[in-house]
Amino acid sequence: MEWIKNKTLNRLWFRKNPQLAAIGIVGWISSLCTFLLSLMVGSFFDLNYQEGISKTLLLEKFGIRILDISLFFGVFLTVILLKFTLDFVERKSINYSAERLISRLTTDLFSKQIHWSTQLFSEVPFGKYLLRYSGDMQSIRNMLVNGIFRGIRDALFLLTGFLVLLWLNPVWTLTVLGMALLLLPVFIFLDRNQTPLILEKRNSKSNLINLVTESFGRHEQIRENKLMDRTIRRFKQKKSRVLTANLQYRKAESLRQSLITLLGPTLIFSLLLLIYFTPDSSTPGELLAFMLVLSALTPAIRNVIKAPNTIQKGMLSLNKVEILLRKKERRKSKTTSEPLLIPLPREA
Repeated sequence: MEWIKNKTLNRLWFRKNPQLAAIGIVGWISSLCTFLLSLMVGSFFDLNYQEGISKTLLLEKFGIRILDISLFFGVFLTVILLKFTLDFVERKSINYSAERLISRLTTDLFSKQIHWSTQLFSEVPFGKYLLRYSGDMQSIRNMLVNGIFRGIRDALFLLTGFLVLLWLNPVWTLTVLGMALLLLPVFIFLDRNQTPLILEKRNSKSNLINLVTESFGRHEQIRENKLMDRTIRRFKQKKSRVLTANLQYRKAESLRQSLITLLGPTLIFSLLLLIYFTPDSSTPGELLAFMLVLSALTPAIRNVIKAPNTIQKGMLSLNKVEILLRKKERRKSKTTSEPLLIPLPREA
């Protein structure tokens, strides 16, 4: 939960965007529309095929009963249009807010670095700073939108869905929830093991970009001194390190993503196994209603599991940017040869 205490996020994100709660409510209602559309599929079976096995059980429990096929299509289309409108408003609003933060953070970083002394600026090759303005900013933006915001929104949607499932059938719900909790430590373990891989991947890429920047800046000198082969060898060495780091990271990420895709089928498997051994505990209508709700919740479950990893990547990038924003001049004291940290004047 490092992101909750982060001063930069509090200053530029939470305080600057009081409408975040309203955007979250809009997104939550949009998710409920998805939930409603899934349930209405069962209503179509009752209306069109007249099988009478109570596929509309859950809708009727909410007081929604559609007896006419024309009314059904009208309601279905209305819910689709409502979901489109809410989804558009939510996506536009949260993306606008994230872009404003990235714009402000980029400006703060550039203004800070442009005021550095030549000595401070030359401590690190400037090519290594370029990744802060590209990949790191994109990672921070992804954290804000897909990590923090959508993670919280989908968590609220999951809570709503599980309350509905608990109301429909407590035993089935506790079985599914128990299976999900058993799988949770696996994803926590994978997320923690990915942290050093992410750092190595980014550092190796930063070193490669720095070499390319330096080499292009000294292109004429390299040609005159016939250093092309030596430069290419250095490039290949750093590129090999980038490839190794990327392959290690992709292996871990592929395992994680594959396990996420298995989550939904695993939960359904555990439910069907329970029903098989207790055949008298349900009716076809109850089972279909429960399965429709669970299917609607599955994407949200995947998003919530992905959110911590997305936030972790974003915080690694934000921490690197904050290090540059806090970096101070180092000067020698008049009375001692030891370096002394002299804070820069606070900018207006």
